[in-house]
Amino acid sequence: MDRWEYLVVYIAGRELNPDTDTKGVDVHANADKFTETLNKYASGGWELMQFEWDGNQGARTLFKRARG
Repeated sequence: MDRWEYLVVYIAGRELNPDTDTKGVDVHANADKFTETLNKYASGGWELMQFEWDGNQGARTLFKRARG
């Protein structure tokens, strides 16, 4: 049976996208700044399981990896 370990990471600093028309569009879609953090955990063997915006404050993420 596979065994897993889990990691919850909060990434602060969600910003408005200044180039977005606010009608029918998520004005917080400017998430490029999170890529570096997500890749850092991925390089450590962590797989992203969930990404959830937290209002205008940032995002909560859930990672898992096989326990060795």
